[in-house]
Amino acid sequence: MQVARADLSNAEAALAFAVQEAQRYRDLLRTGAGTIQRSQQSTSDLQQRQAAVEKARASLIAAERQISSLEAQRASAVASLAGAEAKVDQARLNIEYTTIRAPIDGVVGDRSLRRGQYVLAGTNLLTLVPMGRDIYLTANFKETQVGAMVAGQPVTFTVDAFGSHEFHGRVESFAPGTGAQFALLPPENATGNFTKVVQRVPVRIALDAGDPLLARLRPGLSVEATVHTGGNEAVAVVPSPDIAQLSPARPR
Repeated sequence: MQVARADLSNAEAALAFAVQEAQRYRDLLRTGAGTIQRSQQSTSDLQQRQAAVEKARASLIAAERQISSLEAQRASAVASLAGAEAKVDQARLNIEYTTIRAPIDGVVGDRSLRRGQYVLAGTNLLTLVPMGRDIYLTANFKETQVGAMVAGQPVTFTVDAFGSHEFHGRVESFAPGTGAQFALLPPENATGNFTKVVQRVPVRIALDAGDPLLARLRPGLSVEATVHTGGNEAVAVVPSPDIAQLSPARPR
């Protein structure tokens, strides 16, 4: 582009000199001081310089058009590159979809998946059971016992599988309702057939991480838990399989 502009400027300067030169020789010819041959030569030089200017101008126009074409090609290449990068990102995302990563550490149980098997969305493939620090205890205390309980109170419990070994923990939270309210068919007391039955309230108990047997606990073990309320202790014998539920033991 710069070369074409320089060539045009050079041709225009040469043309201007040729115009002046041709005019001088015509004047000399009229006065008889010049020759016809030299006047004709200056006229020929002028025509050549005019042709050179036209050629340089055409070259400049061609260069400008070429730049426009190259800019259009560059824009097309940039768009193609963006599309290719989007396809690469989509391919990477699709590859990520082929790998199922567990949100927690744990042990696989109840595995129904086999190598080469095709599965549909929503199919249960396996159950991931967390161990160690992720384990907690759910104790179903009577409603007459939870009145003296608050979060943070110490808890001791024994597991039938480990004899008299005493585990320690603390009350973490209480369920927002009794177990009957979350049953498949909760009772409807407004029908008039109400019979008063002592309800059970699930109490979540966090376990102390320092116990050496903590990693050996498994879902479904029978536990006898004691909450130390500072006065009368609340005791619950939790039947299997409602103890030592693992968080979160969900199909993955």
